Amino acid sequence: MAVEQDLLPLLAEAVRHRTEGNHSAALRCAVMTRALLIASGTADADTQAALAGVLLMEGGLRRHLGDLAQAAAALDAALALAEGSGHARLTLAVQAEIAAVHRAGGDYGQAVSLLETAIARAERLPAPPPELATLLNELAVTCKYTGRFAQAERLYHRVLLLLEQAEDANDLDLAAVHHNLGGLAHARGDFAAAEPYARRSLALTERALGAAHPAAAADRAALAAILDGLGRHAEAEALLLDALEVFTRVYGEAHLDVAVTCNNLAAIAYRRGDRARAEQLYRRALAVKEQVLGGAHPELAPTLNNLALLREDQGDPAEAASLYRRAITILDGVVEPGHPVLATCRANHAALLDRLRGRGRERRPGPLTA
Repeated sequence: MAVEQDLLPLLAEAVRHRTEGNHSAALRCAVMTRALLIASGTADADTQAALAGVLLMEGGLRRHLGDLAQAAAALDAALALAEGSGHARLTLAVQAEIAAVHRAGGDYGQAVSLLETAIARAERLPAPPPELATLLNELAVTCKYTGRFAQAERLYHRVLLLLEQAEDANDLDLAAVHHNLGGLAHARGDFAAAEPYARRSLALTERALGAAHPAAAADRAALAAILDGLGRHAEAEALLLDALEVFTRVYGEAHLDVAVTCNNLAAIAYRRGDRARAEQLYRRALAVKEQVLGGAHPELAPTLNNLALLREDQGDPAEAASLYRRAITILDGVVEPGHPVLATCRANHAALLDRLRGRGRERRPGPLTA
């Protein structure tokens, strides 16, 4: 059948492009594969499951490229097909990706609810499926974003145990968990504990994909944020500049990785006293975040706080106060009350108000890395 003859090469191309980090090319192949499957008109369970798998791939690629609305549409269709065809593991994989879309959109509560339901379903199966590790890892990531750090750590270590027990665990699976454990320690401000995790993740990723891959660049950027926290600013800056070149070449300007890297480069410029360079990078980071995430996403808060610090230094307390308030409003009720970013924004805002009232209160030092 002509459709079948075209299908396998297209799928292979999609997988190859995704593995190489070329998500736009992979998406084009996935969309073409989806169209061929739909055009085949076959309604048997295997074809429906195959279509669900292609839609799952499409949804993941669209999420990575920042197209959350289209990602959600593809995944909703995938879920209906997976459930209808009776494939429990495929259904769990789709649910994990749907939760990731909610998390990427800043809807942490919905992501947690979906994940907890899917995890309970996975744990009721006769043997733990590989998708359980994916679900637990995604829940841990979401818990980290909301400030539930202890729960995130327990979940990550459970994922590591599952991977160690699995026969088909690979370097990239292990790299992802080490990357996330490093990110968790970074979020806690424990940079010394974060560094070994980040270096292990980078080594595993480079061994699997090579140093030029965007996933390796993401690991270098994460390590750089940790090194910055350890005071090794020159080493951090070199890693960030390398990562920024990779991200802009592969993804273009309008990508969250570009924004986060600009934020962290700005933090280094700020500490060096190069306020003009810092402001340029902070405003670039904020503009990209707003374009990609919208104006009320929690990921805007670190950059808003940092730009507020800068504007305060430059003698504009009115804009600084406005930026602090915006960050606090975005985070309040979304993350835990003691979340470090929320606590920093509140402390800096309160300190600014005290200084304006002549009380001379000192703000908490330093910008936030992401």
